[in-house]
Amino acid sequence: MESPLVYKAHDLDIIIDYYSVKDLSSLLAEWCFDLVKSNLYHLYKETNDGWNDEQKRSEMLAPEARYLIARSANDPNDLKGFLLFQMVQEETMDDDVNANCAYCYEIQLTESARGQGLGEHLMNLLSLIGTHWKMDKVMLTVFKANKSAFKFYTKKLGFELDEISPGACLPPRKARLFDYELLSKPC
Repeated sequence: MESPLVYKAHDLDIIIDYYSVKDLSSLLAEWCFDLVKSNLYHLYKETNDGWNDEQKRSEMLAPEARYLIARSANDPNDLKGFLLFQMVQEETMDDDVNANCAYCYEIQLTESARGQGLGEHLMNLLSLIGTHWKMDKVMLTVFKANKSAFKFYTKKLGFELDEISPGACLPPRKARLFDYELLSKPC
């Protein structure tokens, strides 16, 4: 894929830039962190692990982190959202097999960019990236309490509970103790 990528729909005229974490400016990194915190802090606070600034920053700045950052084509300072991903190996229900995954760690949009297909476009780009790099699947974690995100991933994008998700591999009484599910779909 060539960078920058373009997305035009509804009221959006967007450029999508690719960054490895080492190429991400500190201003962009902080903007991404602030957007995650603004959008999800209330959900994290209700989870078993809670919110931790240092832990979230560390995850977002991991050496393997890659970003797709959406900005206005007319004003490069008008940032609209981002997708943070890594190429990882995840366990499967077969102890001898790992799955190669394009793992979506975060997808966050500003309020003004929602409902216009940008999130779906970013996730489709991740699927294309996964296919290009011969990954087995695209995978992500979603809070059970985030009903709109769960619906977006499953109904709109075709994700299903991954085989190692608590809701797929544990009895209901044990799965209930987890505040998240793992979703995936083949590349």
